[in-house]
Amino acid sequence: MNEHVRDTTDLQGLTRRFARLAANLRYEDLPAPVQDKARLIIRDGVGNQIAASAISEAAIAITRLVQDWGGKPESTIVGYGDKVPAPLAALCNGAMGHGVELDDAHGSGLIKAGSVLIPSAFAAAEISHAKGEDVVAAVVAGYEIAIRVAKAINPGHRHRGYHTTSTVSLMGAAVITARLLGCDEEGIANAIGLAAMQSSGIQSYLDDPCMAKPFGPGKGAFNGVLAGVMAHRGFTGPKKVLESKEGFFNAFTDSVRVADLLDGFGTDFAIMEVGFKPHAACRYAHGPIDLAQLFHDEGVALSDVETIRVRMSGLAIRQASKFPCPSLNAAMGSTQFGVALALARGGNGLRDYWDGYADPAIHDLAARVELEAEPEFGVGGRQSVVTLGLKDGRSLSHRSEEPRGEPTNPLSAEELEKKFMSTAGLVLDEERIAEISRRLMALETEPDAAVIPSLTVVPDRKPALRAA
Repeated sequence: MNEHVRDTTDLQGLTRRFARLAANLRYEDLPAPVQDKARLIIRDGVGNQIAASAISEAAIAITRLVQDWGGKPESTIVGYGDKVPAPLAALCNGAMGHGVELDDAHGSGLIKAGSVLIPSAFAAAEISHAKGEDVVAAVVAGYEIAIRVAKAINPGHRHRGYHTTSTVSLMGAAVITARLLGCDEEGIANAIGLAAMQSSGIQSYLDDPCMAKPFGPGKGAFNGVLAGVMAHRGFTGPKKVLESKEGFFNAFTDSVRVADLLDGFGTDFAIMEVGFKPHAACRYAHGPIDLAQLFHDEGVALSDVETIRVRMSGLAIRQASKFPCPSLNAAMGSTQFGVALALARGGNGLRDYWDGYADPAIHDLAARVELEAEPEFGVGGRQSVVTLGLKDGRSLSHRSEEPRGEPTNPLSAEELEKKFMSTAGLVLDEERIAEISRRLMALETEPDAAVIPSLTVVPDRKPALRAA
């Protein structure tokens, strides 16, 4: 492998260690903060899927295809209510999870695991009729492998062009599915191996904006659930798939940081390192958006602004520089558009993007936003500086060290509840989303977690944006 591996014995048995943790982990073993964080992440993911069922062009197209295919009625397509084979439900709901750019994110891991793991958890829960407490524990175990592997291989994995949310999260999805279907350590190790063998996902959509971005996480969810189901049926996979000579690490990266895989294993749960997104935008655009909203709140008049300059890390520009924006999804991934929207309207929620995308003035303002790589921020730092040049010759500047929503710069419980209510409220009425929120925040008390997907279905089974 590389210089980061202290000794070849460091990684021996790693795949099985993840499988053993998943097989043995119980809800009551989790510290209270971990239980709470898992519930918040699950609720966040469900809310994103509900909104995307009516908004995401890609997820809607995938759903229509799956509806045409049909199949054994096992798991629910969020919003629509169709019952399809579990992997296909995960495909649709995973695309929804990533389709509105609000999924949870891990900084150094460059991964948004929730868009894959939460749809997979409920697809599996519907075919296993798992208790809510088992779903919570399985999700924590899924995040453990997804986050630790993602941290250990990045940024090298990303520099090769891979989309970590697609290539790595599927292993967490496989762990969750196999665990909820009752697999033991051996079966879960098989599931990890079968998932890793399907690992795929590149980011060429950054060079050619299109509908494909949510497809990768959707396919990751499909692949992970499929792997878990196959393992449950006795299909064996390579149980040394991470660490072997022909395994995942040697295939997908030149650099593996062993400490990120092993330090605190089994005691320091990786899910606690995950942040929440307040804005419907690429995570790298969040720092500049935070600052642009600050300028708006301070009353800066756009008529007084001559220039808009944003300094970011090189990877941030590579990841979140999209202009012009030929689609709403491209606009959500664009720092230029996000900054313009924040300066003009002061908000970057889903409704703001939906309405703002139709406003030519926002596109015109975005064309004036200049991005500049800042060496001080390193390869992939999330720091940012936004500087406004005013027509009277003055210059105004704000700096962010990290975006809002990170564990060290967290959103409050009230802000997270408001995010869920406003996001899911684009599609469902207040009474329904309040019930979903209440039950998800007490998910461990549900005797059968399969009830949750049914609550997301709109009355006419045709998700659409509700009137503002």
